[in-house]
Amino acid sequence: IEFKDFLRVVGLHIAQRDPKHELLKAFRLFDTDGSGKLTFADLKRVAGELGEDGMTDEALMEMIEQADRDGDGEVGPDEFLRIMKKAGLY
Repeated sequence: IEFKDFLRVVGLHIAQRDPKHELLKAFRLFDTDGSGKLTFADLKRVAGELGEDGMTDEALMEMIEQADRDGDGEVGPDEFLRIMKKAGLY
């Protein structure tokens, strides 16, 4: 799955709801360890659960790099919301 396709699917899911609330809910679902950050491992697990087993590690890292504003290699809730807003999802 391409990042743009992922964004489209998320956008369709939240179209009828409060986008910020739904995006933060999705963020918490992806953040299985409760660290408050989405890691490479989190994205790899989510991709697998969505049946995207062919997604490369490089593509997952690219997703993180696009969203990671503070350079810590992870995506926090504000960064997640920012990239979703940039994608026009809220």
